[in-house]
Amino acid sequence: MTSTTPPEIRLDPVSEADLPHIYRGLSDPRVIAYYGVSYDSLTACQAQMDWYAELTRTGRGAWHLIRDRHTDEPLGAIGYNDADPTHRCAELGYWLYPEHWGKGVMSAALQLWLPLTYRTTDLHRLMAVVEEPNLPSARLLERAGFHYEGTARECERKGDGFISLRHYAILRSDLPASL
Repeated sequence: MTSTTPPEIRLDPVSEADLPHIYRGLSDPRVIAYYGVSYDSLTACQAQMDWYAELTRTGRGAWHLIRDRHTDEPLGAIGYNDADPTHRCAELGYWLYPEHWGKGVMSAALQLWLPLTYRTTDLHRLMAVVEEPNLPSARLLERAGFHYEGTARECERKGDGFISLRHYAILRSDLPASL
C-alpha cells in the first residue's frame, strides 16, 4: 500500500469479540500518548468494551473497528460518543496501530465514517479535540473538512502538567448534499 493509493478498509461495529484488538491499541504507549484512556490488562480493558456497549444501547455513541477489507486485519478504531440529543452534537475519537500511521488509513476511515454517521444519525455537529503537540491528527481533521475553532489553553491536567486542546468541528452542512 503506497501513500498515493487509498487503503481498502471497512468499518465494523465494535463487538465483544474485539476486546483483544481494542486492548492492543489502548495499551500501546505510542497510541495512548495523545489518547484519553489506557489499559494495562485485558480484564481492565473490559471497561472500555462495556462503555462501547452502553453508548450503543443508549444511542449516545457508536464505535467501529477499522479493518483491512481484504485480510480482515484490525487497524484501529473510530467512533463518536457523548452525543447530545438536544443539540445534535457528539465528539469524534479515533486511533490506529502505529504500523499503519502515515499510510492514509485514517483519512480513508474518515471518508467512510463521516457519511455513514451522518446517514444513520440526526447529528448536526461532530467535534474533535486534539492535544496541541499532535499535529498529524490536527492536519488529518483539516484535510477531512473539519474547521479549527480555537485552542483551549492548559485546560486539562495530564501527568504532572496541563495540556492545551485544539478544537475542531464539522457540520452536516459541510458535507456534500449527496450524502
